[in-house]
Amino acid sequence: MIEVDNFITQKNELLSCGFACKQNVLHILLCFDDNYALSAGVDIISVIENNKRHQLHFHLFTHNLSEANRKNIAKIKSDNSSITEYVINDQFSVDQKNTEQFPIAACMRLIAPEILKDITAKLLYIDSDTLCINSFDFINEINLDDAIVAAVADEQYMQDSQCSKYDIVMGTYFNSGVMLINIPLWCQENITTKTLTLLNSGEKYQYPDQDVLNIVVGEKRIILEKQYNNLLALSINGNEDSNVPENTTLIHYITKNKPWHQPYRSKLFDFYLDKSPWKNDPLPLYSRKKTSSIRAYSRLMFKQKNYLSGIKHYCIYLKTKFIN
Repeated sequence: MIEVDNFITQKNELLSCGFACKQNVLHILLCFDDNYALSAGVDIISVIENNKRHQLHFHLFTHNLSEANRKNIAKIKSDNSSITEYVINDQFSVDQKNTEQFPIAACMRLIAPEILKDITAKLLYIDSDTLCINSFDFINEINLDDAIVAAVADEQYMQDSQCSKYDIVMGTYFNSGVMLINIPLWCQENITTKTLTLLNSGEKYQYPDQDVLNIVVGEKRIILEKQYNNLLALSINGNEDSNVPENTTLIHYITKNKPWHQPYRSKLFDFYLDKSPWKNDPLPLYSRKKTSSIRAYSRLMFKQKNYLSGIKHYCIYLKTKFIN
């Protein structure tokens, strides 16, 4: 058994609310480092704005968070929310093979249920590059009695590549960016230890935390409708997030093209950014490897058989590459 409490250096109460009934609190988990602090903060604002009828408790697992960003999070105001930060130290480690493409913060979700098991039985994890645009009413409507995780199936090209690789029923390989977690069953099945054992076994996983979760959870999963985790790829000046179905709960910006970077700035994201403590801060600089995100988007379009958009963005990639 892994002693997960050893991974916590400090616990900070950044916003406290006296809940009228603790049994009705929705517990929400975000895990991020300083690179995603702004987007995580805007995400929290979007959740609060669209869930004013709910009592919310945000559990933030952070790694190498700056004091400036911590202070900004502490500036968030809400009459129905609490925010608790858990500072994760370097004792929490994952084989370097599985942190080359993804930060170690992406794996912190694997230890959270063990740490929060005495606080709640049901936990909603959301990636820091998501945005809430509708209420979380669905959380109380899902029966998790026999499932460890409820999540949305990933895109078809991911089903094609990952299901056969890991002997998963076609169509049920889930995206780990939004997960409703049954904490008692998670702990009973020892999911934390099993997933971290796989990640540190010497094998390299293409999508580390997501692959091992799909392997270990097995058939004890519920596949949710796409509206709860709308996987979205932004194109240049596209504002695709303004055209999602009205019943969408969470938008998930799945590629390197993030709505806080030019040329992918999103009016919807800006709406919530303007309500946040980061509204007057300079936005993070666009990656020095900006052509790589354009090329990645082009490849995604080809995978999704959207050939016209794929060709268009590959031409933009070539133009940008040679100009720079």
